[in-house]
Amino acid sequence: MDPSEFFFLILPLAALVAILVAAVLYLARKENTIQHKEMETLHELTRTGEIDKENFSMALQDLVNQKVIDKDSCERLRKLLEKAL
Repeated sequence: MDPSEFFFLILPLAALVAILVAAVLYLARKENTIQHKEMETLHELTRTGEIDKENFSMALQDLVNQKVIDKDSCERLRKLLEKAL
C-alpha cells in the first residue's frame, strides 16, 4: 500500500465513519432526552391534578391552546397517557 493511498483514502473514510457514528449517538441521546422530559411533564401534570383518567384529552388540548406544548408533543403525550392509564 502506497502511503499516499493511506493518507488520501483510508484516513478520510475513517474520519467520515467516526463523524457518522457520533451523529447517530447524539440523535439517539436527544430522542431519549425528549421522551424523558415528556414523562416529567406528564408526572407533574398528574401530580398537580390537572390531568386524570377522565379529562386527559381535554387537558392536553387546553395546553396546546395555551401554547404550553406544541401539537407534536400533545400527540406523543396522549399516546403515553393512553398506555399509562
